[in-house]
Amino acid sequence: MFGPMHRIPRRSALTSHSAGIEATATTPPTFGERAAALRALGWTDRQADWLTLVCLHSGVFIRSQYQARYNVTDGPTARFIRSLTRAGVLREAGSLDRRGYRPTSICHVHGRALYRALGIEDNRHRRNASREVVMRRLLSLDYVLEHPECGWLPTEPEKLAYFQRLGISPAVVPQRVYHGLFTDRATRRYLVFKLPIASNGTATTFVHADPVGGPRLQADRLRTWVIAHSALWEALRDCEGAVHVVAVTRTAAEAAAKAAILETWRGPPAPAPPRSEADQQLLDAVELADSTGDLRPLDAMYGDAIQAARAVRRILDREKAGRGPAKYIDAYSTHVAERLTPDVLAAPAGNLPSSGPPSASNLDGTRTDPPSLRTYLPSIPSGLFTGSVGPVAIRRPAPESRSPLLGGVRGWEYPCQVE
Repeated sequence: MFGPMHRIPRRSALTSHSAGIEATATTPPTFGERAAALRALGWTDRQADWLTLVCLHSGVFIRSQYQARYNVTDGPTARFIRSLTRAGVLREAGSLDRRGYRPTSICHVHGRALYRALGIEDNRHRRNASREVVMRRLLSLDYVLEHPECGWLPTEPEKLAYFQRLGISPAVVPQRVYHGLFTDRATRRYLVFKLPIASNGTATTFVHADPVGGPRLQADRLRTWVIAHSALWEALRDCEGAVHVVAVTRTAAEAAAKAAILETWRGPPAPAPPRSEADQQLLDAVELADSTGDLRPLDAMYGDAIQAARAVRRILDREKAGRGPAKYIDAYSTHVAERLTPDVLAAPAGNLPSSGPPSASNLDGTRTDPPSLRTYLPSIPSGLFTGSVGPVAIRRPAPESRSPLLGGVRGWEYPCQVE
């Protein structure tokens, strides 16, 4: 079902054109407009509504999710699945739960024509994925289905456009750079976990779903995810917006464990400690050198750029210690996806997507940049030292343009699979 696929040429990360809808960062189509584009292809109102939801938020679903949304039984659901399969837009992998007679299956909506009509032809939801990613998508969809009233931002361009309208620089948004295996062209992707984000005008909701591993591994991954988003959340709070985090799990025990972790990060942001004039001059000098690429002033004032960077590191470490425990979020909640029982995750390997053993290159012909650096840095408009006070991502420049300011600093890696 989920075998390897050939790489498809990518369009701009901020604009996607299709025969059905043109989506831009400034004027994204509404959910109703997208569903109307599918109805124009001949799908019924209910079919267009469901396919739009799935294509935008996960690309996969299970039958019980469809039944719960439309309050239908097994018969209509089976007919709906058969119609999609016959149309060539869906593949289904079946398994049996522990009772041995009730089928549990994962449906993958992959039809290119659907995604093209929705204006998201290059969306990775239509591609094959590992078991971990598929389960993350199912958990995400489950929460979206339970909270249709939220103002969901389903695509990467819409999320970026939302943050930019608030005056937040893309530099503080979690990101990763990919290089083609046979080309020098680089693709920068934002929010690579593709987890749901919603806004109601006063608060921004970030959904976290991680179905793999035991309690300790899941706790480590949740902490990593929080740190990866901390600079973005601080920027949102600077804009007088609230940050709400939702942990989606499959059991109440997992929900309780993640709630305990999120509680440690809930609270008002700590006030910035006072900064001496000499420290501020050093930070300003580093910012100027980083924006202009001219490191000679740092050589003259501080010996060399490496010494200046280390001095900045010491200043920020001292300020971090003075602020006390970091507080990044204003509220949190949990959601137990009871429809996604452990039996679904325990399906045989042949019934779920598998990306195979780790390798230097991905199945689609791309390779991932080496680990990105996470560190505590001051608020600076752009460049290496960009972000509000807190952990931010520092993108690795190409070898020929690497800044000396990064010398001798170790990298940092997400412990989760990205899409």
